[in-house]
Amino acid sequence: MEDIMSYFVKLTSGLIGVMIILRLLGPKEMAQITPLDFVYALILGSIVEESLYETDTPFYHMLLMLAYWALLIYVIERFAMKNERFRRLTKGSSQLLINDGEIDKKVLDRNNMDVDEVRELLRMQGVFSLREVKHAIMETSGMLSIIKHADEEPPSRHQVLEDYKENSISYLFIDGGEVEHRSLQAAGYDEDWLKNTIREETDKDVKDIFLAEWNENEGFFIQAK
Repeated sequence: MEDIMSYFVKLTSGLIGVMIILRLLGPKEMAQITPLDFVYALILGSIVEESLYETDTPFYHMLLMLAYWALLIYVIERFAMKNERFRRLTKGSSQLLINDGEIDKKVLDRNNMDVDEVRELLRMQGVFSLREVKHAIMETSGMLSIIKHADEEPPSRHQVLEDYKENSISYLFIDGGEVEHRSLQAAGYDEDWLKNTIREETDKDVKDIFLAEWNENEGFFIQAK
């Protein structure tokens, strides 16, 4: 029983420690994974795993290792922000893979890729032919940022319409049957407005709504329970 409780404590502490480290690194770590970030994740997992299964490892060792690893990551990240050469060395740099419609074979070879892998990355961006691409930049995360040829781009709204509305932010006011008060506050409304408006538009009560999304231009998109 004592061993089981030790596992619970270590797992909980490890989870909290990893969450703290992720918060220190910021949201960009979840959106953009670089080779250095991959190393961070591997060693973090190794620290927690070793502490969990090595019964002779004291509990405070895991906390010390997590704290030191968080500090080390923080120092490396801060130094990388200040020193461009170090940042390129540890995180890599973006590279122009397609220039004026032609693939740069040197960049392709440098990244150990073939043309079919490039086409796969393009398809993930909604581009299904190389002929559509004028420029493509290989980002440090391994994704492609694409500029299409002008004649391949859809017309913009102002090119086809004289009178049009600007895009507006959508807010999720009800999520899974629960009112999202922060979203209401961010939009400048309260729960009474939500109840009255939904009743007027749908003849339903808020408690009967599964999700309700709203924006200024389109109004509500509602799904009942």
